[in-house]
Amino acid sequence: MTRTYPDIWIRIIGSIFLAHFIKILGHSERLWEIVMEPAYFIEVLIGGAINFCIWSLIRLISIWLDARYDWLEQSMMRAFLQLVLGFVAPVLLSFFSMYLFFIHIAGDSIFNSNWLYMEYRVVLFYLAMMNVFYLGYYFYQRFRQAERELEGLRTRAPEPVPLSSSLTTVPSNVQVIIANKGARQVPVAIDELAYCFLQDDIYYLKTFDEQQLMAAQTLDELAAILPGSQFFRINRQILASAKACASFRSIANGKLEVSLSPAMPEAAIVSQKKAAAFKVWLVNR
Repeated sequence: MTRTYPDIWIRIIGSIFLAHFIKILGHSERLWEIVMEPAYFIEVLIGGAINFCIWSLIRLISIWLDARYDWLEQSMMRAFLQLVLGFVAPVLLSFFSMYLFFIHIAGDSIFNSNWLYMEYRVVLFYLAMMNVFYLGYYFYQRFRQAERELEGLRTRAPEPVPLSSSLTTVPSNVQVIIANKGARQVPVAIDELAYCFLQDDIYYLKTFDEQQLMAAQTLDELAAILPGSQFFRINRQILASAKACASFRSIANGKLEVSLSPAMPEAAIVSQKKAAAFKVWLVNR
């Protein structure tokens, strides 16, 4: 999912405030006296424009990295690239921008001023806070996205699946289903799918290489599209592939306990009513 950060007014106001703060930093005059100086508005506008450009660059870098290096899936690489591209590069750009400003606008050398010893430290702090801002914004959007997906799953009305549907081999051309992995949607081949299950009101997929992904459909919807010759509705919480059914044993009241591979933390129990159908399916699929 490509993320956008609708923060145009935050960037405009923040850039002007930073330019104003740097302008008054170290001055003993009153604020009103500084504002009334002829060069005040010119320096604040130019400084604000530079700050806005650098802030916008950090925003574009963050969006570009979001699409390629997820914070949760590739944390170390993302942190390194964010540091280099989102902080170090803007630090150098900020220095050279002010270097040119001092030469062409202020008419002096940056090395003859206190900018490197006072204002530049403030700039470094603000550049770091810009990166922290987009990091927090990223996780806020991830949280809101997860809330919407969970709410969508909860509001779907499940359709009852007849017992006979587990025995019927439904012709299906479906070879791949879509699942959610972090911020991305990934295809999962049905031959790699071990089972689907419901846990804490969220639908998950488990692959044979033990990846656990968030399902984009309910178990009822998956049961309707996956081939009945390969998948069986163990119970209301589990839809399993035949290849994942490693073994089973009879337990009390005519029920069956199925051992799935990869293993599940909870037992997969087939009811007494579906026990015979499960055995027939497992043998004749």
